Amino acid sequence: MLERRLKLGRFLGIEVYVHWTFALLVAYVAFETRSEGPAGIAFGMAQLFAVFFCVTLHEYGHALAARRFGIPTLDITLLPIGGVARLQRMPRIAWQELVVAVAGPAVNVVIATLLLTGFYLFGGVEILVEILDAFVGPRDSLDAAQIDAEMSASPSLLSFCVILLAVNVMLVLFNMVPAFPMDGGRVLRSLLAMVTNYRRATFLASRFGLACALLMAMIGIYVYAPGPVLVAMFIAYAGLAEARQVEMMESVRGLTVANVMTQSHASIPMDATLDEIAKRWETIPSASLPVTAQGDIVIGILRLKSLLAAIESHSNPHATAGEIADHNAPFAREYEALENAILRAGAQYRQCPVVDANGCLAGWLDMDSMLVRGSLRKHLANRPAVLDRFDAVT
Repeated sequence: MLERRLKLGRFLGIEVYVHWTFALLVAYVAFETRSEGPAGIAFGMAQLFAVFFCVTLHEYGHALAARRFGIPTLDITLLPIGGVARLQRMPRIAWQELVVAVAGPAVNVVIATLLLTGFYLFGGVEILVEILDAFVGPRDSLDAAQIDAEMSASPSLLSFCVILLAVNVMLVLFNMVPAFPMDGGRVLRSLLAMVTNYRRATFLASRFGLACALLMAMIGIYVYAPGPVLVAMFIAYAGLAEARQVEMMESVRGLTVANVMTQSHASIPMDATLDEIAKRWETIPSASLPVTAQGDIVIGILRLKSLLAAIESHSNPHATAGEIADHNAPFAREYEALENAILRAGAQYRQCPVVDANGCLAGWLDMDSMLVRGSLRKHLANRPAVLDRFDAVT
């Protein structure tokens, strides 16, 4: 989902991207404001970008709070429905997750407070009352009607700031809905984790999030609004996906890579040619293999589809494994915690080589079978020792 995106830059050590679907939102705003002429379109675009600047600051609130607890942020991606800050992991300490969860909405509270302060400094208490009446007050108020007219008649700084204020208030209220994995859902999980274990807290929060998503979708269908339905679908999908991730991480807690890796595995010398690799792969069922240098030192991995692409391109018939290997692929260390290796591999790599202290190939880690291997390892460790029948006789 987040693969096709444009990099906007790197700020405070965090890379910021915009998803390709954001272009659809820009086109929609341009279409909706076309009747107002170039000035109206420009004003609509300015509002759109200002709103998503606030969304970006919201995500930086999460990221910087997580950094305080030693948790790096992989990147931030802007989507038409909001933003996503990909943390390397969520804090397992309940109060730390609570801080990270509320840090994002807290940024929007600060922005809204600054806007209200600006209104007060330039217009006094009267304009604050008028703005409040414009949103929640009776329609027969002359001042409220004047505010409405100024906001809708022509682009102005007042309408720009009032809409930005409303958006930040809505971001706080919406994100604090207890629908996991939204901020409010993470707050709920952190509170549950204070009275139960992390796995159980995640399960309960994700199921409550599903109920919230279902209610949101029903409301969207009832009022013929596709937006809430799309957001509900995203919440349901993301919540279940993270719940499965937590379930897996809790299952491997306490295991090392050595407990679940395949002890021996085939490899490809870095100087092997494409034809040699193809012939060698005829008897190997794996979809990827480690590439090794002299002394069995791992330098990367080679995927079967990469080999096929190189052969079909006919670009260099004398190319070697070292030239077409993925040198950025992660590797696992033999005796490190398994959960650390999983986090480093991410969703992109389903297999990765295991190296010893000298960087030499020690085994192979398969993410799709590691849970079974880990369960077998725990089962064998918990079984009582059985005497050999010949030893028992003697």
